[in-house]
Amino acid sequence: MRLGILGGTFDPIHLGHVSVAEAAYTEAGLDSVLFLPDGDPPHKTPGASGADRLHMVELAIAGRPQFTVSDMELRRPGRTYTVDTLIALINEDSSRELYYIIGTDTLLQFPTWKTAWKVATLCRMLVVPRPGNNLEEIHWFMGKLHADYGLNSQLLTQAGPDISSTRVRELAASGQPVSHLVPGPVARYIKKQGLYQ
Repeated sequence: MRLGILGGTFDPIHLGHVSVAEAAYTEAGLDSVLFLPDGDPPHKTPGASGADRLHMVELAIAGRPQFTVSDMELRRPGRTYTVDTLIALINEDSSRELYYIIGTDTLLQFPTWKTAWKVATLCRMLVVPRPGNNLEEIHWFMGKLHADYGLNSQLLTQAGPDISSTRVRELAASGQPVSHLVPGPVARYIKKQGLYQ
């Protein structure tokens, strides 16, 4: 069982997140992709509540049986770190192979992670290129991480669309439509709940 893991604040989830999950699912031959909304991420303060962010993910992936969502990080007290999540998932079912889906920006920060060496023993990384990335440099860096930490990683061929949750929040705050950036049910939920106003 090859399980992809897509963590993030999902504040809100947008079409880029869904596209990345689809690319990882197809290219890495995954059995499913698990969306994990962050509880208390070290680098961000979410604008919407955990319950709203979880519900928006549920709306975005409805009708896609290959995608699931868990509130395990939202339930965990204190800061959420990747290593804790991976250990929890392995404790749940040690027969699964874990594939952590990240962008190239996160890959470049990997050496700064306190538990980088431990994470490398628990999962493989599926790396999503960004528009404008120098792919030769990314491949070189992936080789360096393998040499330094034993990290196995695969660069996906499909770049994620250039959408940011920040842009969605800015548009929503000014009362402009966001339906071109997020799944339809998510756009309707943001409007109905008055999120990011």
